[in-house]
Amino acid sequence: MRILIIEDDTNKMRRIANEVRKIRKNVHLTEVRSYQNGVRSLMSDQFDFLLLDMSLPIFDISTEEDGFQVDPFSGRNILAEMNRKNVLVPTVVITMFETFGEGSDLMTLEELDKELSEKYPLIYRGKIYYNSSEINWKEALKKLFEEIT
Repeated sequence: MRILIIEDDTNKMRRIANEVRKIRKNVHLTEVRSYQNGVRSLMSDQFDFLLLDMSLPIFDISTEEDGFQVDPFSGRNILAEMNRKNVLVPTVVITMFETFGEGSDLMTLEELDKELSEKYPLIYRGKIYYNSSEINWKEALKKLFEEIT
């Protein structure tokens, strides 16, 4: 099974990858850290599954870059691009935020989950709330992998 993880937080990425490897022994993981590289990977490679963070920088962060921009809805934009290009990789959003955006754009995780389910029924498989101090996300991830096989 080939899985793409799009996640900019190094610790969260490592913990998710380790948990996936515990659940699935024969898995090939590809890890990218930005909207741009996530879309590029999805368009150039074949994946069986996508674990997607919602809030991502547009470009990979490097020591030379200054003022990188994090888009609170990058994950939603990736799903829109996948839908537009007919890249039907089953996708789960895994996020450590309960709200996204600001002001009139403010949206709860539950509202976002509902929107994504309605807009992308062929791609979107649900959300996992990640909290590094709890194990609920690990149980949700394990259940998810049981459902897709």
